[in-house]
Amino acid sequence: MNLGPLPVPTRLTHGEGIENYATRHAQRNGTSVEQIENALRKAGIMPKSRTRLHPGRLQTWRALGGLHDRAFDPKQSIGGHPVIVRELCLRCGNGNLRVGRTPSTGWVCVAHRRWIGQVQLDIRQLPELVAAERHFRSTLVSRGIHVGTPAMLTASECASAGIALSTLEERAARAGRHEYEMLIYPETVKIARLITRPAFKDWIQNPAHPAGQRRDRVASEIARTIFRTGESQRRRAAQRIENALRRLSRRGIEWLA
Repeated sequence: MNLGPLPVPTRLTHGEGIENYATRHAQRNGTSVEQIENALRKAGIMPKSRTRLHPGRLQTWRALGGLHDRAFDPKQSIGGHPVIVRELCLRCGNGNLRVGRTPSTGWVCVAHRRWIGQVQLDIRQLPELVAAERHFRSTLVSRGIHVGTPAMLTASECASAGIALSTLEERAARAGRHEYEMLIYPETVKIARLITRPAFKDWIQNPAHPAGQRRDRVASEIARTIFRTGESQRRRAAQRIENALRRLSRRGIEWLA
């Protein structure tokens, strides 16, 4: 039996997960997910399996929503690292909460110029964040990097250690908000691009180079990336970054895993 869409359509937000969508779609049609699925199982249309990501269940809700075949991509990890479930852009969801996995998106919704971290904020006064997001999507995604990977965590820690206080204060004044991860995002992306560059990554992971030598070079290169001029600034930043790398190592976090 061919299964058609429910009478009242529900727009799928990019990256939205099946649970979020199914609940909304059922409610818009005056019923619940449980009622729909129980009826379809009794009719032999839907698999009896209660597994949430069962292919048959995914296909059923695609049909019920009239959605494309790529909806509800069940990919939960990339390169061995979990793709985090997070809140999606509120503007994309017409002001309503949506949750899902979007590995090809960093922490900025480019379409709406919006920071989509723990707190969602308008970033029209911070165009450098939008530029950083474009670099994330054009470079880092093709390298298998998403916001849940150790490389992004390392980059964020190093950006936090190395960035100048004056830069933070100036951005916070333009944003009207001191949301720390947001303010260091341009540097985070720059550093992530540096440490995942294939030739650089190969050098760092070469066991022929002692750990201290690798850490020193990484810290120096990152400091040079953040501060284009000012040798004394770069030296101070490199020391702080090297300490951050030591802390990561003590926590058992591989910089580029």
